[in-house]
Amino acid sequence: MKLSEKEFAEIRERLYPMLMDPAQIQEKGQGGMLNGILTEGLFVIYVIEEPNDKVRYVSYQDLRDWGVSHTTVHVTAVRNLEARTEGQRVTKLDTPEGGRPMYIWHVQDGFDAARILLPTWLAQFAGAVAGNLVIGVPHRNWFVAIGDDDHDLLETVRRRVEAEHHSAEFPVSPFLYVWTGQGLERYTG
Repeated sequence: MKLSEKEFAEIRERLYPMLMDPAQIQEKGQGGMLNGILTEGLFVIYVIEEPNDKVRYVSYQDLRDWGVSHTTVHVTAVRNLEARTEGQRVTKLDTPEGGRPMYIWHVQDGFDAARILLPTWLAQFAGAVAGNLVIGVPHRNWFVAIGDDDHDLLETVRRRVEAEHHSAEFPVSPFLYVWTGQGLERYTG
């Protein structure tokens, strides 16, 4: 085993995806931070969890040093997030009459917004809401999902996502996204 492969093997279980605003990706990573675009305005980066609630950003140089592909990092990170999420409870809010569910991830582990990368969870939420599944990830510690049939709730969530994004220390996106069953698109409805 080459040294670089050994190093990747040592960190692979601490590797996670995280979402970040493109301006912060440029500022914090100075162009070297490994990233990818999920859809318009939505970017994923990768981090290695360190002691004391710290993270180390993965760089393009890390890929070269480890001898692994961007795809390997992405798949590994998403699998780790799936395992970390398993067994955690999402908050479900609804009216007393029902029929207006809103799902919120607010664990505040730095990966709440990144849970938008978990299609199994998105499919479950999509099956429980009226209309299309619409998601907001204004900053890394908040994820909200609702159905778009309730226009009043949708507008309330849209305003809240914009406000949360603009005041966030770790912003992700001011936009709403729709889960198509195959992927994500910016919500324009």
